[in-house]
Amino acid sequence: MKSCAGRLTVAVLLLCAPVAAWGNHWLQTDNFMVNYPQDHYAIAHAVAQASEMAIGDLCAALDMEFGEPVTIRLFKTRTEMFAALGEAPRPFVMGLALLERSLILVGIVGEDEMLRTVTHELAHIVLHRKFGTAHPADQPRWLHEGFAQLSSAKLAPDQAALLGQAAVANTLLDIEQMEQAFSGTSEEVALAYAQAFTLVRYLHEMKHQGGIADLVTNLGSTGDLDRAFVRTYGLTRQQIEGEWLAQIRGEYLVAGMPLSTELLIGSIMGSLFLIGVLVQVRRRKAIRRRMEEEERLQGLWDG
Repeated sequence: MKSCAGRLTVAVLLLCAPVAAWGNHWLQTDNFMVNYPQDHYAIAHAVAQASEMAIGDLCAALDMEFGEPVTIRLFKTRTEMFAALGEAPRPFVMGLALLERSLILVGIVGEDEMLRTVTHELAHIVLHRKFGTAHPADQPRWLHEGFAQLSSAKLAPDQAALLGQAAVANTLLDIEQMEQAFSGTSEEVALAYAQAFTLVRYLHEMKHQGGIADLVTNLGSTGDLDRAFVRTYGLTRQQIEGEWLAQIRGEYLVAGMPLSTELLIGSIMGSLFLIGVLVQVRRRKAIRRRMEEEERLQGLWDG
């Protein structure tokens, strides 16, 4: 399998003048150019180091070389990030990937959250490159978001609860509905993100070595998800959907139940456990009494 991990050979480049209103502080590694505000070198170094570490896993998962360097531009705040794009801040959006420009924009927040955001946006760029000449509109949103989430974080507790609630209410989305939900209400988008994570994780686990890479290749060559599923996994879309949705219900159903129901189930399970223990204790006592009686009778016989 190909690898695209690079060395972290850091050099600070101080440009003589700002370029397109960017700051003049730069940090360069084998695969990244990080533009950062003054006095933020430490966080820029952490971003560059985390990015170099992340691309090895990302490219290995997609069996590809990384290609041309990516530029990461750090902003002091999310407001500054969106101002650079001429847009109003969007809720909960910490970073953006401009795929065609190989550019990642990130607002500086807590270090852990920012590093997860950079890895998430980097996954979008790597996946976009794997698709090659396929137009962004032809790249499934669920595949992009699921792969990016799987690369940068585990499923959040609130997402698990959301999946559980949908499982209880029987409102889980199939693949086509999930793709459409990314353009829906905030509630629909949230469920689509959570389900996208579980679908990409399911596909990855089903064919751990090269499955997602093969799916992207087959999808890019055929332009048809149904054919890509059959070529990659030997299963139809309906079979994959059925098994994937069943997995969600089995894993997250309890998370969506009311607390009273959970407590009831817990008490039932606890009662069954206690009953099992009592049965075992009584069985052992009965066996011990029988052995003692046999020994007594043997003693009388011998006498």
